[in-house]
Order: sequence, then C-alpha cells, then structure tokens
Amino acid sequence: MSVSDYSGFGDDDIVVSREPSMPSLVKSAARVLQIFDFFDEVQRPAKVHEIAERLTFPQSSTSVLLKSLIELGFMDYDPDGRTFLPSPRIALLGGWVGGGPMRDGSIIRMMDELAGRTGEAIVLATRNGLYAQDVRVIQGRGPDALSVPQGLRRLAVWSGAGLALLKDEPNELVQALCRRANAEATNGAVIDYQRVKSGLDQLRRSGYFFSRGLVTPGVGSIAMPLPAGLDQPSRSFAIAIAGRLRDMEPREKQLVTTLRQTVAEYLIPHA
Repeated sequence: MSVSDYSGFGDDDIVVSREPSMPSLVKSAARVLQIFDFFDEVQRPAKVHEIAERLTFPQSSTSVLLKSLIELGFMDYDPDGRTFLPSPRIALLGGWVGGGPMRDGSIIRMMDELAGRTGEAIVLATRNGLYAQDVRVIQGRGPDALSVPQGLRRLAVWSGAGLALLKDEPNELVQALCRRANAEATNGAVIDYQRVKSGLDQLRRSGYFFSRGLVTPGVGSIAMPLPAGLDQPSRSFAIAIAGRLRDMEPREKQLVTTLRQTVAEYLIPHA
C-alpha cells in the first residue's frame, strides 16, 4: 500500500497544538526573532503597526524593540516612509554557519524553483527536539494559495515534515517521542504510536508522505527528506509542498514527480 492509500491520518483525527507556550521562552528574545522572521517572509519595508498586527504584539512594545534594534545596528529606519527594514548586518550575521548548498544558496534557489513550478507554498523544516520547525517558507503564488507563517513548530510525530525528518531514526526513538508528546499534551489528545509507525513505514518505502489535514483541516502537505550532509552532520532537513487539500489531491503524482526532480537537480550533486 502506498502513502497515497494511507488513511490513518486525516481531518477527523486529533490536532495537537502547533506551538509551545510563550512562557517557555524569554518573551523579548522570542519577539525579536519573530520580527526578523516577519521580514524574511514579506521581504520589504514595513511600518510598526503592520508588524505589531501581523505578530499580535502590543504596538508600544514592538516600537521599543525596533528602536533597540536600530541602536544595535540590526534595523534601519526610513523617517520619510516611517518604515523599518533589517540592516545588512543581519544578512552577514550567519554567513559563517553551515556549508555546501546551505551557504551557496542552492536550497533557497531550489525552493524558489519549486514554488514557481507548483504554485504552492514550499516549506523547509528541521528537527527541534520534539518538534519539526519551519526554518524557511516560500509562499504560494496562486490567487488562492495557502499562506504559511514562517517559524511554526509542529510535533514531529504528527506532521508530514516531521515524519520525513524521522525517516532514518530508530523506531524506539519514535516511540519515545510519542510517549513524550502524550505526556506533555494539554488537551487530552493521545497519539497512537502504531499509527505513526505505519505512516513512517510507508514513507520509508515510497520516499514521501502526503499529510491530509493532519495539522490543519483542509490543508495538505507532501513532505520528503532531503539528502544528508547539507549542513552539520547531525542535522537533517525535510522539504514540503503545502497547499489546500482540494487542489493537491488531484495533482499528487505530478507534485511528487516535480519535488523529486527539483531536489535531484539542485541537491543531489552535493550529497
């Protein structure tokens, strides 16, 4: 049975919270990073009220954070338009991290190519403990395309990208992650390890997983693990095409073929 035939995950099943609670983070630090994620998503100058509204921050504290970033040289301010934009210091800040396609831009070019070929949102994710975390999102380009907020975290055992990231992990670790997710759940939801393992087994056979409304009802995601060695040896990545389920289901075969071809074109020589 192929992944496309698997119905163990679906709209009628549990939906576990995608985000940890804010008190587990230092709030100001988290907000600064969310501001930079916002600019990475919109890729243009923005006014303080737009930033505050999009991120649901108080406008007064958003203004204070932006002024602090200006003083530190991480943010530029245009007094004529009253707009903010990250400074070149941000672009140079992480240039030393990683190597290969992560540093030379191959992954970003691949994601742009996928977005252009499919018209859907393209998500790059990596493991962050119990979660699969989106580290880069290219938004869909169609008139009814799905908008995916950048930086979201989803349970690795209950998301398409998460299962792709767990492909090569031992089943004992996957079972432990299920137990931990159940122990930390605050809504009484229970994740069945056998269902997760069944999905993983099919992903291991076919090379991809089609999540049908797994995290958000009506939303589909076709996820695939990327080749090893793109960054640090211990870090794995997954790529996913995300969109409205009604649009993706009739195109499953086409989308999977495009995903495989594009990954091979941009990344296989680096593997």
